[in-house]
Amino acid sequence: LVAVFVGLVALPAAGAEHAPRAPVPPIPWSRLRNPILGYPDRATKDPAVVWAGGQWQALFSSVGGDGRWRLGSSTSADLIHWSPLATVPHDPSVEGEASPDVVRAPDGTWVITYQSFVHDVGGGEAKLYYRTTSDFRVFSAPHPLGRKLHPAGTDRMIDGAVAWTPAGLLLGYKVSVKDGAQAFELARSRSGSLDGPWDLIGRPNISVFGDTIENYQFVMLKGSWRLLATSNQFDRPFLFTLAGDSHDPRGWLHWSAGRQLQIPQEPWNPGRGITGATYEHANCAFFVNRGPIGGRYYLVYADSSEVTAFVGAGHAQLALARSSDLTRWSVPPH
Repeated sequence: LVAVFVGLVALPAAGAEHAPRAPVPPIPWSRLRNPILGYPDRATKDPAVVWAGGQWQALFSSVGGDGRWRLGSSTSADLIHWSPLATVPHDPSVEGEASPDVVRAPDGTWVITYQSFVHDVGGGEAKLYYRTTSDFRVFSAPHPLGRKLHPAGTDRMIDGAVAWTPAGLLLGYKVSVKDGAQAFELARSRSGSLDGPWDLIGRPNISVFGDTIENYQFVMLKGSWRLLATSNQFDRPFLFTLAGDSHDPRGWLHWSAGRQLQIPQEPWNPGRGITGATYEHANCAFFVNRGPIGGRYYLVYADSSEVTAFVGAGHAQLALARSSDLTRWSVPPH
C-alpha cells in the first residue's frame, strides 16, 4: 500500500477508481423491492456494498437488542437473495465495531475502515481502525488508524474513510474532543501507508444546517472527485464536488456547496417528524460499487420508522435508489 512521491506531492496512484474491475452484472431493477436487506431482531445501518469475487459484498453496522455493535456482512448474486448474516471477527479489546467504509487499495486489496463503538480500550472514546481482505471471508487483524492525530482517551474519532488521490493517501473522519464541538477533518499519510505517519491537513470549509457532516465516502464520478456525506443535523444525504486542486493536500479543504439528494420515502417507512430525531430516511448513504453501473448510479442507505429500538439505533433496514444524473433519484417499483 505505497504511493510514489515527488517532493511534497504524490503522483496519481493506480487506486480503486482506476484498477481493473471484474465485470458487474446488470442490477435487476424491476425485480427489486425495498428494503433489500434487514433483520427482525437487529438494526442494519451504515452500509457499504461492492462487487467482489463474483458477488455483492455488503458490510454494515449490526446492532442487537443488547446494544452490542458489530460489523455485519452478507453476500448476494442479485441484491435480492442474501446469505445468512455473518460478522467480521470481533476484536475483544474493544466494546464493539461500527460504520464500515470499503475501498480498494492500489494493489487490489480491499480496505475496511471502521470505528470501535461505543467505547475503545479501557472505556475510552471511539477510535478508528482498519482491516484488509482479498475475499471478504478472511480478514486481517485490526490495525489502529490515525491514532496519533488525536491520541487522548477523551478524543473521539469516528466515520473514517480513506482515498488514494493525486495528493496522496487521505483520511477523512469526524472528531470531537472533551468540551469541544464535532468537526470533519482531513489528514494525509506522509509515507503513503495506512499506518502513517498521518499529518493533519485541516478542516474542510463545509457547513450544513449550521453544523458539520459525517459518514464520508470519497469517490471519482463524472471526472470529478466527490464527497458523499450525511448532515450531522437531521441525517440527510449531501453530495459535494471538490473545488480545490486535487494534487495539493490543502486543495482538499475546498468543496462546492453541498446538494441534498432527494430520495423518495416509501410506504414501508411511515416515519414522520424530524429525520434523525424521530425517524431515519436515506441515512448513512453509500454509492454502490463506488461508481456507475450500467450507466446509472445506485445508492444504498438505511431507513427506520423510529429511533428507539435496539438501544436507540432504530430498526433500520437497507434500501436502494438510483439516478442517471446524480440529481433525480428513483426507488424500485412496488
